[in-house]
Amino acid sequence: MRTQLTCSLMPHPPRWIRPRNVVRALLLCVVLSSGCTKRTETNSPSGGAPTGNTGSYRFAFVTNNSSDFWNIAEKGLRKAEKDFGVKVDMFRPLKGEIADQQRFLEDIMVQSFDGVAISPINPDAMTGTFDKVAAKMPLVCQDSDAPKSKRNVYVGTNNVQAGRAAGAAAIEALRAANITKGKIAIFVGRMDMQNAIERKQGVDETLGKLPGFEILPVYLDKTDRALAKKNVEDALASHPDLAVLMGIWSYNGPCMAGAVRTSSRKEKPVMIVFDEEEETLKAVQDGAIFATIVQRPFQFGYQSIKALKDLKDGKTVPPVVDTGILTIKKENVTQFWNEVRELKK
Repeated sequence: MRTQLTCSLMPHPPRWIRPRNVVRALLLCVVLSSGCTKRTETNSPSGGAPTGNTGSYRFAFVTNNSSDFWNIAEKGLRKAEKDFGVKVDMFRPLKGEIADQQRFLEDIMVQSFDGVAISPINPDAMTGTFDKVAAKMPLVCQDSDAPKSKRNVYVGTNNVQAGRAAGAAAIEALRAANITKGKIAIFVGRMDMQNAIERKQGVDETLGKLPGFEILPVYLDKTDRALAKKNVEDALASHPDLAVLMGIWSYNGPCMAGAVRTSSRKEKPVMIVFDEEEETLKAVQDGAIFATIVQRPFQFGYQSIKALKDLKDGKTVPPVVDTGILTIKKENVTQFWNEVRELKK
């Protein structure tokens, strides 16, 4: 019956289903499948599962908050992607909380990343987490350091030097305004970040013993811009002899300029700030802010990824990559602002 059924349905079977050809086809599939598997393992950056960008490294870049300051750093990341043939994912905590960074790092450790660059919110509190990360992949600290951890490299500003530059600019501004005494107010998000600690150190070294002047306790805003502006308003209202306002994080400049602009005080304190937010540069151009100490956020992004790739490739990388600083005043703000606009394109 089986023979009759076969013949009635298919009297002349095609060549491709004849037993000899079926066996050959199966053997060919096995060989091809084996070859494809080997190529996938070779192209995986870490020797495990492919990252989605087969044949290259995948890095993570973690900021300390969501400030516009990091937009320029992201431009550096994208340039590094093209120059080095890598993939970079950027993580930006909305409120600048330690828990956000720790959650990011936990995710990064279990995903297929090959290295991470981070601006630590609290280096001492996160040292244990950083050491776990460093045991799995190259770890770069950028913008702010975690010197007690097992990080491989710090990429960023010499923040003590930056604080000294801010202090020197304040002295120059006081002399220009013929102010010989008064109080100095410093504004920042938090004082447990290494860059804030070191900048304050540099300011203290230059202004701490300045005759006739007193540095007030630091005003903290937890990266809340509304609170940052209120802190300035409170300082202006509480200290009639306030001589200097100094903001040492990027968003402090616009908050200070806004608060002073709406203040009824006749004698305006001199203002020294950090970084290159649009409102800050406009206030420098208008003469409201005497100077801003700018870093190289583009280089934070670019040099961090270069360091991670070099580490993965087994190259020697120096423990510190200093990206430098500039003091921007009215006379050089236009040229600098044009350069910033070019970087943002």
